[in-house]
This record gives sequence, C-alpha cells and structure tokens, in this order.
Amino acid sequence: MTKRYDRRAFAFAYLAAQPEYSHGFSDDVCEYNDALKAYRERLLKGLESLFGLELTWDAIADRTDGSALFMLFTSAARKHLEVKASGFLEGGLLVKVLERAGQDGPVLASMSRSNELRDRLWESYADTMELVLGILLGERADAVFTSADLRGIGVDDTEPREREGRF
Repeated sequence: MTKRYDRRAFAFAYLAAQPEYSHGFSDDVCEYNDALKAYRERLLKGLESLFGLELTWDAIADRTDGSALFMLFTSAARKHLEVKASGFLEGGLLVKVLERAGQDGPVLASMSRSNELRDRLWESYADTMELVLGILLGERADAVFTSADLRGIGVDDTEPREREGRF
C-alpha cells in the first residue's frame, strides 16, 4: 500500500522524530528502538527534502516572519508532546477496587472525559502545527507526496517491525 504524505503527515513526522516522542517504542532497550528512531529521523529528513522546508531554527529564522512562525510551530509541538495519557494501561484491579467502593461508574466516566479532552488537545496542537506549516510552505502547502516520491530520493518509508525483542 502506498502511503501519502500531506502537510499534516509532515507535522506528525516532525513530532515522531522528537526525543520526547515515545509512542511505539518497546519497553525493552533493543535494536528495534534504534531502528524505529532512525526510521523516524529518515522519514522527517525525506519529507523536508520533498516539501523543500527544513524544520529547524537555522533554516527558517531568516525567512519573512519565519522566526515567529517557527516559535509557534515548535511551541505547539512541545505542548502536544507534553499532553500525556492517563497511565492506566491495565485497569482490571482498579475497576474491581472502584466497584467495591461503589464508584466505578462516576470515576470511569470522569476518566473517559479526561481522555476525550486529551485527544482534543492533541488534535488541536496538531491542527496548529498543520496550519503554520501551510504558511511556511506557501505554494507547496497543498503538496502531497507518496512512498514512491520518497523512494525516488533514496528514502525507504517502511517502518521497522518488532518481533520478540528483535526486529
């Protein structure tokens, strides 16, 4: 399946390449994590090349309004990365405790609302990043690239897969 990369995908590639972005990494220190990190960095560099916009301070600051726009872009990225999930991956024991206390319904409803708000915050920050990228990209704002375009510049966009601690 051919992947398509628009400016929103470009924004998410920027997020995924940040050291603070841990989604998808294995809990074990392993070669897979190194491969995933390298893949994300490679994908971002490839998209920067295709879009003609390097997402760094040095590359953008000299452009008209570039420094202000890049500060907004990176601020939205930092805020996106700061929003954390609830931390409850396995709630079986927690639910039993809440049921015994007779508060499972209200507490779980409250947690659900928190998760919905978190998701809305993530989307809002991503929307901001996408809109700012549109300004920075100018005429290329609506460009869409594919896996074939990336391969054409020597970038393989196949994400590594984890298999039993090895990839």
